[in-house]
Amino acid sequence: MRMTNQILSICTSVVFLTAPFFTMAQSGKAPGINVEKLLETEKSWDGVFYKEYPEGIPQLSVLKITVAPNTSLAWHEHPIPNAAYVLNGVLTVEKKDTGEKRLLKAGEVLPEMVDSAHRGYTGKEGVTLVVFYAGQKGIPLSKPVE
Repeated sequence: MRMTNQILSICTSVVFLTAPFFTMAQSGKAPGINVEKLLETEKSWDGVFYKEYPEGIPQLSVLKITVAPNTSLAWHEHPIPNAAYVLNGVLTVEKKDTGEKRLLKAGEVLPEMVDSAHRGYTGKEGVTLVVFYAGQKGIPLSKPVE
């Protein structure tokens, strides 16, 4: 019992001593650490607010997608929220029903549309994306649209 109390006391001390560092690191105020918020939003790039997440076990997926120059992705929808970060290159995204477009360059982040048909395409320069999906086990990341 005495040993358990000592271990608990040591663990509590470590938490209290290190908590300020972790808080400073997350806020970017610790020496040698810079935190830059790339995106914070409640809506997709076309201005539509996200709905509630599906119930069930959450599943996060992160994909690195490389699209060659002069390539069009098929029209598709995402049933879950996701965001794409452009590592390099240029990508144009297009909304199927309105034709609305947005040009993305390296360093930019795109909050993707949910349940809305869209595609991406490249010109003479390809693109590499890192896409973060916040979904649920068993729900696909995207699905094709006719």
